[in-house]
Amino acid sequence: MGGSSSGTGGGTSGGLSVPAGGLSARLRSFDLYRKIPRDLTEASAVGGSVSIAFALFFLLILYLELSNFLAVRESTAIEIDHSEDSIFQMNINLTFESLSCEYLGVDVENVLGRRRVDILDHSLHKYSLDGVKVGSVSKGGAGDNVEAEWEHLYDGTDKDVYGVKRYAIELTPENFVKTVDEFEVLLVDFHAPWCPHCQRLAPIYEHAAHLVREQAPHEVDGHHKHSIALASFDCTVKAHQKICMDNGIQAFPTILVFRQSKVNRVTGPRGRYNEQYTGARKAEPLAKFAISVLKEVQAEDKGALPEPHKGHDVEKDGKPESKVTALGCRVEGFLNLRRVPGRVIFHPKLSGHTFETGLLKLDHFIRHLSFGKHSAKLVRSQTLPVEGAYADKVGRPIVLAEGIDEIPFSASDNNYTHEHYIKVIGTSRRPHRGKSINAYEYTISSDTHPTLAEVPQVIFSYDLAPFKVVVVEETKPWIEGFTSMCAILGGVYTVSVLFEGVLSSVVNTLTKKLD
Repeated sequence: MGGSSSGTGGGTSGGLSVPAGGLSARLRSFDLYRKIPRDLTEASAVGGSVSIAFALFFLLILYLELSNFLAVRESTAIEIDHSEDSIFQMNINLTFESLSCEYLGVDVENVLGRRRVDILDHSLHKYSLDGVKVGSVSKGGAGDNVEAEWEHLYDGTDKDVYGVKRYAIELTPENFVKTVDEFEVLLVDFHAPWCPHCQRLAPIYEHAAHLVREQAPHEVDGHHKHSIALASFDCTVKAHQKICMDNGIQAFPTILVFRQSKVNRVTGPRGRYNEQYTGARKAEPLAKFAISVLKEVQAEDKGALPEPHKGHDVEKDGKPESKVTALGCRVEGFLNLRRVPGRVIFHPKLSGHTFETGLLKLDHFIRHLSFGKHSAKLVRSQTLPVEGAYADKVGRPIVLAEGIDEIPFSASDNNYTHEHYIKVIGTSRRPHRGKSINAYEYTISSDTHPTLAEVPQVIFSYDLAPFKVVVVEETKPWIEGFTSMCAILGGVYTVSVLFEGVLSSVVNTLTKKLD
């Protein structure tokens, strides 16, 4: 019984272990990773060297593959631009070194026939080159407010080029400096006989000169007869043009105020300042202004010019009749333009004045030119946390892409027009994370040629491409990265085994031959 019981127990135990042993044996039959006992293997110096070398190579490949997997890629496509915006923005910073802000006008026109003249947008401003804001781009000027005062003329010694009896001193290059130095206050009308505004001003100016002659001795006691006078200077005579250019004359008529000449020649950070009469073109106001300036000069006993961009206010009503200016103007701001081909035109323009094209030079510097509301700085701040590889591409003006602060455009002579042809291309960038960013890039080509219009101009002709460039950021799917990594690393291991086998065989063969 005991034996039977023991046999039964043993049979039961054996019956339970057989299936387990059979399952393990069956699983071992599918083993693809059969291992050789360590005591049956033989290590070698060659194998150790190859193992170390390929271990380092393995780590390098692993790092490169991980970097490639995590990298953000860009794919580019061209699409038809279906933008619903009817307006886009032009950002500009432009400097004219030889044109006063008072003379600068800006027009916008497009192929649909729409034209905006003398833009008054608060988004576009003019600054003198010493940094003082002159104001929004506008018409400005004294206007052509003249009156017919022929009947008030007094007998003069001769007649001027307009046939008007002369009371103002006629200046020439020979007596210009001497006459300016002789008077405490001298008003000089720089004019051109062909200018219609000059023709209308001539009798008024001669009448004002006569009034000053009569009033000065009575209004200001104790000063010699050469304390004040009005004079004229013809800028159309070739020999006279250098003096006109030296005094910054670009439009006619221009009445400059010389206060004890040495003071008038004060220079600012960007050139010489001149005081220009901008009041009403009537005899009495002009004469009253001249006498008032004389009183100020003699009272101060130094004849100082008003501060730059300010002037002499006769009535003390906050509306000065003169203004101290200097050549040079910077235009900065933006314009809202329709999405059709058009032109932005910068040109000399001032109501009540006629320009002498031979005295105009529109050399300029482009400090900034871009399109759209996204600035490069804003785009960088949005995209830098993601990758930032394209931060310098969106919204960055191509014309300044090399890091140059400003691009100069100059002509060999006066009266030349500068044209810039701009092709604007929409760009949509879709980051891997975050919202899409739409901006504009452009190409630009420029040309300079003799002026065919009435006055020289700086023209920006723009045209929008009917398509846009779409740049999409992408990363590898994890499954693709995983399989690629396994394939590459497995291949590296396989190659290392083959390489070690060949190298060991060569070493063994050489060793046997040497022995």
